[in-house]
Amino acid sequence: MSSPLDRSRCLTGLATLGVASLLICAGPDGSAAAPDRPPYRIHPGDVIEVSVAGLPELNMRNRVQPDGAVAFPLIGALTVAGLSTEELRQAVQARFARKVYRRRSPDGRELLVVIQRDEVSAAVADYRPVYVDGDVARPGEIPYRPEMTVRQAVALAGGVDQAAWKSANPVMDMASYKAEYDTLCVEMTKAEAQVARIEGELKGAQRLDMNPSGDAPPRTVDAHMIQIENDIMQARALDYAREQDFLRDSINQLSSRTAVLQSRQRDEEEAAKADNEDLRRMVELLKMGNVANPRVLEARRALLFSQTRALQVTDGLLQLQKQSADLTRQLQHLQDDRKTGLLKELKEARAALAETRIKRDAAQEKLKLTSTARSQLLADDNSRLEIRLARETKGRVSTMNVDRDTQLTPGDVVEIKIKEASPPTSVSVLR
Repeated sequence: MSSPLDRSRCLTGLATLGVASLLICAGPDGSAAAPDRPPYRIHPGDVIEVSVAGLPELNMRNRVQPDGAVAFPLIGALTVAGLSTEELRQAVQARFARKVYRRRSPDGRELLVVIQRDEVSAAVADYRPVYVDGDVARPGEIPYRPEMTVRQAVALAGGVDQAAWKSANPVMDMASYKAEYDTLCVEMTKAEAQVARIEGELKGAQRLDMNPSGDAPPRTVDAHMIQIENDIMQARALDYAREQDFLRDSINQLSSRTAVLQSRQRDEEEAAKADNEDLRRMVELLKMGNVANPRVLEARRALLFSQTRALQVTDGLLQLQKQSADLTRQLQHLQDDRKTGLLKELKEARAALAETRIKRDAAQEKLKLTSTARSQLLADDNSRLEIRLARETKGRVSTMNVDRDTQLTPGDVVEIKIKEASPPTSVSVLR
């Protein structure tokens, strides 16, 4: 049995919690269920709070599980899904009634406390969130508050997405579409000038033959780009000509040196032939005893010297011929590599031109449609908002169109959509 002091505390807590119970046990709108609105039914995901007067250690908050049950001390699991807040309170009180709880007093004694029905309160502490999707700044879940309306939920989601609002406004789009179209016209002129420059380089032209198309409004930009491509073309042609001239000059110099060595080779071969004939004659005279042996040795040294010089000249001539062949191949590679590189550049430039043309045509169409649709812009922006509400009732989800002042219930899904302006009735030619 509890002491008089404990019973006094319990009665005081009961008086306090009794008032709170009257407030908390109301529906999700914070008041007693209105006559025209059904009472809120507990759903998995809600947080249930149970408190016992004078026994704070038994106070607890638990979330309703997907199976609809929630567990608390002393009473275990209790199925609460589908109950109203009043039915929840009664069910919890019935489970706690006459339960005996052992507790220790400050002086260490063990006390037995019998829990009375009216000492127990139960309420929904936190409701399931509501969800806002569509054309809002921050789509997602929003904590539910009693009497929350669509307007408040949209405000908590950051409001209507201004970017989406403006993108549906032809007047706002005109400037951006015009800038996009003009930019793509400039890009097209740039791509056309690159294609014309590369084609001219492949043909061996010295100057770019292209006139401004006039598609982009600032024609000075066209002329400036054409002049730049013309300067690039002339600079590259000059560099290519200089590279060719350098290789050709080197080949010509090697040809001159080759001719000189060929002349020396003939002279050395003739000298070696004469020394060989002289050695043969000296050997015959030595056999006949008409010359001394030193004279033959001298003839042999002369022959060896002339043959060595002839071999040196021949080796130098072969090296010059090899260098000349290498330079000739370099000249051919220079021409082939330039042509291959220009063909690759032309392929990429034409692809870029085709892509830019497609984008420009698309921007032109958007500009045409927007220019005719701007006069049909609706004056009242609120009338352009479509609000759809999905709500679960008795296990079935229903959808409906609502306005901003519609009150929400936990678990509602709100979808905000900005309706587009009426389609244009006619399309005018931009240029």
